[in-house]
Amino acid sequence: MRTLLYFNLRDKATAQLAQARLGDLAGTPTLVAGPWFVQRDNQPVDGLPTIDVGQTTYREEAAITGIFIGAIVGALVIFRYGVSAGAGATAVAYVGAVILGAMIGWWVCGLVGGKIGRLALWRQNAQMAPGQLLMIASCDTRSKEALKQLINELGGVGVDEHSDLMPNFRWL
Repeated sequence: MRTLLYFNLRDKATAQLAQARLGDLAGTPTLVAGPWFVQRDNQPVDGLPTIDVGQTTYREEAAITGIFIGAIVGALVIFRYGVSAGAGATAVAYVGAVILGAMIGWWVCGLVGGKIGRLALWRQNAQMAPGQLLMIASCDTRSKEALKQLINELGGVGVDEHSDLMPNFRWL
């Protein structure tokens, strides 16, 4: 399982040093991805990789929920209004409605979830001083503590962590 770790860094120099140290870990079995950086109010940092909206919001979680909600709504629509052409047509209508409902639910809930920020990050972002940065790094659960220790040695403060329940589900 992948984990997103969030850290507060003092300045851009510390961020560049952290990026270099994590780059050294990238070829090792620690399986670290990133880091990505953002300033106060989600402003990008010049010369450093920027974050993806899904890393600081509930976009993926809402989209996954939307798949199930949309599929159920699609099935309920066919159940309510039905198809009078026979059993085969009804089965095809159910499958089509469930798939279409799941796709629409995924899209709509992903849009809505992209507007909802993670509470701990929102609170931390509001308290950040000018010049401070938020760093996000992705790692597997085995290397989480080593990554935390490395960033703490550089003066970074752990803000939050988020376990990715379905790491291979993003391809949808």
